[in-house]
Amino acid sequence: MLDIQEILKTIPHRFPFLLIDKILEHEDGKRAVALKNVTMNEPFFQGHFPSQPIMPGVLICEAIAQVGVVLALRMPQIENKIVLFAGIDNVRFRKPVLPGDQLILEVNVLWLRGALGKMKGKASVNDEVVAEGDFMFSFADRGMGGAIIHQSATVHPSAILGKGVEIGPYVFIGPNVEIGDKTKIGAGTCIARSTKIGSENRIYHSVSIGLPPQDLRYKGERSEVIIGNKNVIREHATIHLASGEGNKTIIGNENFIMVHAHIPHNCQIGNQVVIGGFCGLAGYTQIEDQATIGGLAGVHQYVRIGRLAMIGAQSKVVQDIPPFMLVEGNPAEVKGINTIGLQRRGVSQEAISEIKKSLKIIYETKQATEKIVDDLKKRLRPLDEINYLISFLEKESKRGISKKVSIDDIEDDLILPDLPELGI
Repeated sequence: MLDIQEILKTIPHRFPFLLIDKILEHEDGKRAVALKNVTMNEPFFQGHFPSQPIMPGVLICEAIAQVGVVLALRMPQIENKIVLFAGIDNVRFRKPVLPGDQLILEVNVLWLRGALGKMKGKASVNDEVVAEGDFMFSFADRGMGGAIIHQSATVHPSAILGKGVEIGPYVFIGPNVEIGDKTKIGAGTCIARSTKIGSENRIYHSVSIGLPPQDLRYKGERSEVIIGNKNVIREHATIHLASGEGNKTIIGNENFIMVHAHIPHNCQIGNQVVIGGFCGLAGYTQIEDQATIGGLAGVHQYVRIGRLAMIGAQSKVVQDIPPFMLVEGNPAEVKGINTIGLQRRGVSQEAISEIKKSLKIIYETKQATEKIVDDLKKRLRPLDEINYLISFLEKESKRGISKKVSIDDIEDDLILPDLPELGI
């Protein structure tokens, strides 16, 4: 015997379309008998018919079929599937079903072949058959595109879910959302609208994505959030729509975004970036590949943070941080280059040596950025890392390049330790 709670755990049907109250008998894969109490409170009696209420014959068939669904979904080989009507044959209605009747619904499986099956079902009141027939059914992947959707989740009809997507309890997926294959979304997460998420992402519970930006200039114009593949987004992180018609908030691939991190409108996050817990970015921030932002750090709007830069925990960053630099403090000051990070990413010792020389050129002399770029081009070897650094400095900057440094004497062989504490 299965009570209503066990039935709810087994089949996806809910009020007002759940039409069985209890499973009285159950023989795995072969037979089941269920009970349905028909009351005047059934919503269909309001229109069928108000002066002479009769349970619609199609709903009697549906009640019989739901018993078959319970029987099927308790079979191990059909786990995480949905059961769909494939055909109805030889159905006959013998007597009307009225308020106050107690329907006894019985199904017997006739055969199962691959993704198809057939059963014989009947409904009785007081041991008299009121309806009977043969029902064919098919098995399909649960949800859209093979997704697994928790029964308490809400998914907008316009959403597109890839194969193997898992939607947890009480998740809300709004309009114009696309989620790629094998992405997992934890309980209570809200993906409000206009968001494209790639494949194999792991989004933990209570994350908020695609809500309007915290920008007084935003007037409801169309914008998007674009998230790539294989990102980890931890609990309570927030990622907002862009401000401005057609603009985007963009997050690349393989990033690790920790708890309560905030990525606001129009930000661009590269690949393999680590953003620590409770870190707050401002709008239009750009963070390049493999950068690390420590926990509780704050970053001013329009700031750019270069590739493989490392920002210490609780730092306040108000100007651009060039690639490969290690900064810390309030306001943030350059402490050296991110030597450990460079070594971990396989940067050659030759390139690391040239990057150390660039540190002296950028921060030992107080020069305009244009003069610094000229010196870098003249005095350093044109390695890929140096060309990348020069390209970063040459780009337009709304905030300027941070020139704050707390090193009294910059040595050629300067090596500083890693900052291990990234999150809270």
